[in-house]
Amino acid sequence: MSVVMLTGASGFLGLHILQRLLDQGQQVRAFVRTPAKLRQNLAALGVDPDDPRIQVVRGDMTEAGAVKEAVSGCDQAIHAAATFSYRRRDADRMVRENHIGTSTVLDAAIDAGCRSIVHVSSIAALLQPDATLDHQSPMGVILGPYTQSKVESERTARERQQAGAPVAIVYPGGILGPHDPYLGESDQVIRDILLGRLPTWPRGEMQWVDVRDTAEVVVAALTRPGRRYLVPGENVATPHETLRTVTGRRLPAVRLPLRAALPVLQLGYSTDWSFLPHALEGCRLVAQRTRVDYSATSDELGVSGRSLAESMRDTVRWLVEAGHISPRAAGRALQA
Repeated sequence: MSVVMLTGASGFLGLHILQRLLDQGQQVRAFVRTPAKLRQNLAALGVDPDDPRIQVVRGDMTEAGAVKEAVSGCDQAIHAAATFSYRRRDADRMVRENHIGTSTVLDAAIDAGCRSIVHVSSIAALLQPDATLDHQSPMGVILGPYTQSKVESERTARERQQAGAPVAIVYPGGILGPHDPYLGESDQVIRDILLGRLPTWPRGEMQWVDVRDTAEVVVAALTRPGRRYLVPGENVATPHETLRTVTGRRLPAVRLPLRAALPVLQLGYSTDWSFLPHALEGCRLVAQRTRVDYSATSDELGVSGRSLAESMRDTVRWLVEAGHISPRAAGRALQA
């Protein structure tokens, strides 16, 4: 039985990757900063935190000694840890940690002799205005600190890949789905739309993917070192439209050109006032109107992905179960 070292195991995507690895009979060495959070989050997902196939090593992805200890004796490695934020106060830390963390983890896994390594990147590393991205796309434009951190991490992973290391790279879009212990950006957007807090949306287009489909692609990519895969999902002009179908609610929304929203976004980003939107870079990302061609992933890995409606329905039901919204806000999404 192989042992897979997994960074970011207590995070949203990491938890689902860990669950899928266990379902396939793998042993997992979970590399986390806070083991207690891992136990809590696994239990909420329905995974036994005392499963003997789970080994836990405490540490940070930027700590070379801790990473070396975590990957020692492992056959495979998945680097799913990343710092994410659209807030100005987190910008410098995010750029630094993502760049250092990627090089530290990938180099430690290579030095440990892992036969396959997967780096979880993002379509944010490939962005081009009005483009359709695929597994051969070059690195993209930088729109702010988050995309800068993803492009720099992508460059690090590609350098190892081109040098012959057994590194595969996976590119999810905006990740949504149930059992999100930290209520990440996409699930937070769904909650806010259902609570009437988000009646506007930037003009543009962006791909959304299900966390479970992303985990499936990541684990499958362990069998294809040296390859690159975009995660199946749907290109979304506005999430309100699918949520109307799922919930049966009106959920009115006005689509604004980026230039019309910029003054408020820039003020919210610079001041970090809680009553103003702060996702300036996120809106710039949507405004790129980037589409995704994941046909190579479906052809090679056999992963087709869920519909956005199914993903949103499951997410809405979980938001109710977790107490983030009321059953009334979920509308008919709770019907069998």
